[in-house]
Amino acid sequence: MTLQKAVLITGLSEQRLSPYLRQADGDLAAALGHYAWNLQLSESLYPVLQLTEVVFRNALHQALSVEFDTPTWFHGLWLHPREQKAVDKALGELRKRKADTTADRTVAELHFGFWCSLCDKRYEHQQTLWPKLFRHAPLSQMPRRHRHRPGLSRAANRLRQLRNRVFHHEPIWHWQDLPQRHQDALALLAWLNPSVATLATSLDRFAAVHQRGWTPMQELSP
Repeated sequence: MTLQKAVLITGLSEQRLSPYLRQADGDLAAALGHYAWNLQLSESLYPVLQLTEVVFRNALHQALSVEFDTPTWFHGLWLHPREQKAVDKALGELRKRKADTTADRTVAELHFGFWCSLCDKRYEHQQTLWPKLFRHAPLSQMPRRHRHRPGLSRAANRLRQLRNRVFHHEPIWHWQDLPQRHQDALALLAWLNPSVATLATSLDRFAAVHQRGWTPMQELSP
């Protein structure tokens, strides 16, 4: 299969290809090889990223529901303005779609950054959330040595950074700590829900894709 250079560059855009071309010293075949590898790496990371995001969100929701004795805890007055704005936006989007503004729908509508923000130090002040949320399942099931807000916040935000790069189609292939980030995501998932972590491991192809590396694209025509 012969690939046409001009058509490829136009379709993908020079701006999107520029980081790959810089790394490859302008060699388009090498740049496209790295681009294809980046796609494969991103695809291989999807199961652990998706499962960990969903489990993390649901774990916080469950703990918050118990702590505030209501599944609609997000209507409380304790949220900081940035997070309150995110809740208002989520509810507005649901109403715009004429969807029910139930707790489950609202929780699913809130972006991942919202959940990571709930682990900020701001919510440790006067014990608004931390460390008392660790008393409730499934957060209470985390290993004791990992059951502290700063560690949970670091793990969640490292996951968010990787998740955003993958989901926004950005380069990740050059990250030296990519294998460690993959392991960290699996570890966070295992702390929160070992059964879902087992599912993620059964679907995981990252190590093989990363070890295989990249190869230059062949048969490029002008």
